[in-house]
Amino acid sequence: MKNACNFYQRPTVFKVKGGEILDIQQLYKLYIHDVYRYLLSLCKDKGLAEDLTQDTFMKAYTALGNIPPKAMKSWLLKIAYHTFIDYMRRSKKVTFEEPEYFTGMTEGRSAEDEYQEIAAKEELHQKLDKLKSLQRQAIILCDIQGYSYKEAAGIMGVKENTLKSHIFRGRSRLKLLYKKGSGME
Repeated sequence: MKNACNFYQRPTVFKVKGGEILDIQQLYKLYIHDVYRYLLSLCKDKGLAEDLTQDTFMKAYTALGNIPPKAMKSWLLKIAYHTFIDYMRRSKKVTFEEPEYFTGMTEGRSAEDEYQEIAAKEELHQKLDKLKSLQRQAIILCDIQGYSYKEAAGIMGVKENTLKSHIFRGRSRLKLLYKKGSGME
């Protein structure tokens, strides 16, 4: 096993496409929160999201070198998505517990405003859970996390038109669910 790559002997600094030098610690510091939040929105379990985040960076570390710097975040989120899918296939786990699509509370707001915002987010979470998986992911990536259609399609590994179709169907289903919830059928 003379040519086998020993993970612990790999360099910590990489030259990425375009000639930019990137330290693995810089990559981690830059994107850990984005990757963690994305995985948390998928699995809704803090401990699992932390584990999957670590797995994502381990996989990224072994594959660094051929990624343009501007595509780094999308590339990491794509790895995170596939890490999550792999985990789901292995565990055959389908139910999730803790809703965490959004972070933090804004200072200077009344308790009533905070409560209404939390209730609205919880209602959205419940309705998102009723969507098909790909519809939910498309809406989370584009409408909640603000990715472009092109970026979200790349992360999910689908064509842009397919992503738009998932978003359209998901939004239509959400509208229907909100109408049913308010009694406005």
